[in-house]
Amino acid sequence: MPVRRSLSLFQALSRGLHLRCPRCGEGRLFASWNHLAETCPVCGLEFERRLGDTWFFMYMSTAGLSGVLVVAMFLIRPRVVWVGQVIVCVAAVAIIGLSLPYRKGIAVALDYWIEGDGSGDGAAPGV
Repeated sequence: MPVRRSLSLFQALSRGLHLRCPRCGEGRLFASWNHLAETCPVCGLEFERRLGDTWFFMYMSTAGLSGVLVVAMFLIRPRVVWVGQVIVCVAAVAIIGLSLPYRKGIAVALDYWIEGDGSGDGAAPGV
């Protein structure tokens, strides 16, 4: 009999994008703008059980966004080069900086969806 998850990947990602707990969908992920809370205030889920669980996703998403900006630098040809450089720098800070909490929310949601809630019973999340 196949294992069935009650929490779909779409639900987990949606909760992460809304900066909510991936298990209950109600508790806030962050204590402040980009400071991840230790646990959910509603259900008590520990968001990062092992330090570094979400680093890979954060590094890869930053690299992906940087790649998009590099491609944009080659496609956009401003008449004045320094104006283009300033625009790309401002865009990089805005895109990478402002998306940090949302990317971290997705990383926490993916970690929960893959690893479960850490109950140690070996079951998939929501089973």
